[in-house]
Amino acid sequence: MPTILVVDDHLGMRRSLSIMLQAAGHVAVEASDGVAALELIRKKPFDLVITDLRMPGLGGIDLLRTFRDEQRQIPVLVITAFGSIASAVEAMRLGAMDYITKPFQEDDLLQRIKGAILTQQHMLKSPEGSEETMSPVVPGLVYASPEMKAALIKIERVARSDISVLIGGETGTGKTQLARLIHAKSARNGGPFLSINCANLSETLLESELFGHVKGSFTGANETRIGLLETANRGTVLLDEIDTLSLATQAKLLQVLNDSELRAIGSNKTKPINIRVICASNRDIPRLVRAGEFRSDLYFRICGVSLTVPPLRERPEEIEPLLDVFFARYAKKYGKSGLRLSPAAKEIVLGYAYPGNIRQLENFAEQMALFCDQDGEIDIAALPEELLYPKAAESYDEVDLQGSRVMTRSEDEKTALEAALRRYPRLEDAARSLRISRTTLWRKMRQYDLNPRGRK
Repeated sequence: MPTILVVDDHLGMRRSLSIMLQAAGHVAVEASDGVAALELIRKKPFDLVITDLRMPGLGGIDLLRTFRDEQRQIPVLVITAFGSIASAVEAMRLGAMDYITKPFQEDDLLQRIKGAILTQQHMLKSPEGSEETMSPVVPGLVYASPEMKAALIKIERVARSDISVLIGGETGTGKTQLARLIHAKSARNGGPFLSINCANLSETLLESELFGHVKGSFTGANETRIGLLETANRGTVLLDEIDTLSLATQAKLLQVLNDSELRAIGSNKTKPINIRVICASNRDIPRLVRAGEFRSDLYFRICGVSLTVPPLRERPEEIEPLLDVFFARYAKKYGKSGLRLSPAAKEIVLGYAYPGNIRQLENFAEQMALFCDQDGEIDIAALPEELLYPKAAESYDEVDLQGSRVMTRSEDEKTALEAALRRYPRLEDAARSLRISRTTLWRKMRQYDLNPRGRK
């Protein structure tokens, strides 16, 4: 029987929560403030702490901060009447499992309590660093940064309605994963989730793919086909890269969303459709609207709530947890165990900007798992070359906006090698400055026909 500590300076709220918990089969212990709560916690273990945010003396935020400093792994639910994103982010950053504002529904609170306790039990049983333990609130989703925690708080509320959502962010930041999370937490989670990348559909087939067609409606329509939107009826549709739709297709999509019905190509009949639409883009859609490249009425229709996923370079605290997830995945795939970065390799991996974001990090992790030593240690020699030569990786034979040629990767790499060889008399020092092994340096020198002084 779980024992739950209720911390609130209002006697009426403490008693109400205690009665509710006891009726649900829990043991409830009360504390009037953070100081009293700490005294109890230091004497006996609790399965969960429910605390008010604002209390005289030691409030909820200070209580969380003390738990962190004392390394106490206790799941905490924060309840407050003073809801704000700022306080929510701070509470989640300090380790709170959930954040609930007053007034709350009793069933909702009990469900969250059950989920928090089960998640904590699962984390204690799971191997450290496994994929299932990375997120105490959302299994499989890593969120160590305040920005991602704020996004998750927003998602918790957005998911309870059918409001349209527009997710922005660079390619590879995890927009699809957040869309799946909204679906999973919504009342539609029993229905289908369909992700459609609009950029992958040719303009000539796009309308047919989305809305369907009847047999004989155009050349090549040899049979009636149900559109993708109808396939997702009673579920959720993610329209990724929606900015790539033509203005004509945008107009037809807008009509479907406004009328909640669609008409297949070549048909005179409309069908009712019940879908939730989430859209994603890596471009600035308001700017496209101003440029006349995106319909303003469609933009206002799909942007009920706007979420922005920050790039990985702005949330570096998530690189290591993500690597743990990917290492666990690819260790199993390639029959490796104990995958870990050497100190030198770790410095390079954590210092990279990751222009391709999480997708690029996962690609790197797979390469590292494939080429690491037999004992599982990943040293500099096992790192992808893009990590060792980041400037070169960003300029693969590209042309800048003015039309002048940018240095190719091989030219950039050769220049870096020449500079290091001229600066450092000893090859060991040159290799260290380039963050590569001496063996790799010798191989590169042979590749570019360089002598130890950087000249041919």
